[in-house]
Amino acid sequence: GSGGLIAYRCSKTALNALAKSLFVDLKGQAAVVLLHPGYVRTAFTEFLGFIDPADSVKGMIRQIEATDSNTEFRWLDYKNDELEW
Repeated sequence: GSGGLIAYRCSKTALNALAKSLFVDLKGQAAVVLLHPGYVRTAFTEFLGFIDPADSVKGMIRQIEATDSNTEFRWLDYKNDELEW
């Protein structure tokens, strides 16, 4: 099978394409960086995630604060690890 969650996966793919397009169109004017919150303990993950929501948010805020208009396009997780496409 496909693994389910088809609508969710399609929406994530669309957001990735949008982010890459914005990066190209706004290069030098604004930064566009994709952030992955991690596998967070929420109802969506049936509370089986590895991290608490507060830790995920703190980590993503650090990534946002470290980003400026010269930042190259990348996909980071809440720990500042770069993720491959």
